[in-house]
Amino acid sequence: MPDFSLQKWYMDAADNRGNVYIGYWATLKWGRWKLNGWQNLWHTPGKGVVTQTGLTRQAPPSYDGMNRLVWKPDRLDGTWDSEDKPVEATLVDTGTGKIAWHCTQPKARATIKSSKLSFSGWGYTEYLEISIPIWKLPFKTLYWGRCHSDKHYIVWIKWEGKIKQNLVWFDGHYSQHLSMADNKITGTDFSLRLEENIPLRQGKIGPNILQSAGKITRLLPKTILSLDEYKWYNKGTLETSTGTEPAITIYEEVSW
Repeated sequence: MPDFSLQKWYMDAADNRGNVYIGYWATLKWGRWKLNGWQNLWHTPGKGVVTQTGLTRQAPPSYDGMNRLVWKPDRLDGTWDSEDKPVEATLVDTGTGKIAWHCTQPKARATIKSSKLSFSGWGYTEYLEISIPIWKLPFKTLYWGRCHSDKHYIVWIKWEGKIKQNLVWFDGHYSQHLSMADNKITGTDFSLRLEENIPLRQGKIGPNILQSAGKITRLLPKTILSLDEYKWYNKGTLETSTGTEPAITIYEEVSW
């Protein structure tokens, strides 16, 4: 049994008015230590970003039928109804540890109901299983994003470091042809033009996420506490062989 194990759910929803919800659920095992955590993040054009974090045991998201994912943490009711098939990949396998990525819903119709914000929009969910200590990951910068239009979706993962990855899924079709430059992301079958970035999260993970973890954070390597994460919401334009459409993108850059 590995000394380190991280299981993590990520769920999001966004509409074309700038309303965004992001949910995180995670359980971390490291030696004899175990830490449970969850977070809700809301963004509205009027109030900006509001977060709610807990370190209590919380049931993970669960399926209601074959195609609906349900997440109900602390007076929030979120549902994601699949619009496309799941995709998954083993992103790293060192022999002693690996990262298994399960993109459970690359495109879904999401409905969020809470006292903070209620809306419907395009959504995305994924589940990660990591048995490599985060501070030993073989890359220094991670780029991740998901993009939805009425007709299409894109998911990309790009790494830079000892191991380089350049992975993209366009409507379920996998490719390693991905270019990111000048507010433009291009692949074999698409071109995504990004407009104004709306910040959802920016800064070091220590003060932003782990502050409520208390004394246990003293045991974590400094490289974890100094990890920089920048996540944005963006309304742009997706160009494909079938035409041009408005597109909603959530994407991030994480550096160690």
